[in-house]
Amino acid sequence: MIDIRLYRSRDYEAVREIFSHAQDDFVQSYLHSDEDRQDYNEYVIGALARDLADIERSYLQHPGSNFWVAVQDGETVGCIGAYQRDGEEAEIRRLAVLRDARRLGIASQLLDHAEAFCRDYGYLRTIAWTYNHMPGAIAFLRRRGYRQVEEHAFPHTSLTLYLYAQDLQPATDESTPAPARQS
Repeated sequence: MIDIRLYRSRDYEAVREIFSHAQDDFVQSYLHSDEDRQDYNEYVIGALARDLADIERSYLQHPGSNFWVAVQDGETVGCIGAYQRDGEEAEIRRLAVLRDARRLGIASQLLDHAEAFCRDYGYLRTIAWTYNHMPGAIAFLRRRGYRQVEEHAFPHTSLTLYLYAQDLQPATDESTPAPARQS
């Protein structure tokens, strides 16, 4: 059974490890040029140095934002953040699942939780960034109803960054529990 819960400070190392390993898997599988790997590694290092360096401040203390982990048999196996962009839009960030826990619906459960939080908070849409070399992430977002709205190519590399967006509909299923909100 998977438990999705709010991030706690004791999850810090596990979240950083999950994120790093997920990105390493991507680099090993899809990026073959030194330029692509260097550009992408700068993104990973930047994420670890910015918001993932202080998750509590970046998400839990940032108004309209939150961060969750997925726990299976006592082990943290996934994570996701929702970050307030403005009063109408939240960015889905740092969605990652350990390799051995993939294909079990954990990413979907994490995204369900983050989207429910965003809907309850009153956001009109969620956005998510991904790369052209991440076909699994692109297919996942499309299956979830996200549509591509922007793309940004990196010069001298094969990397293109895509922005996906989804308009949020008001909750209609009263049986879905609302996620805990951090004040």
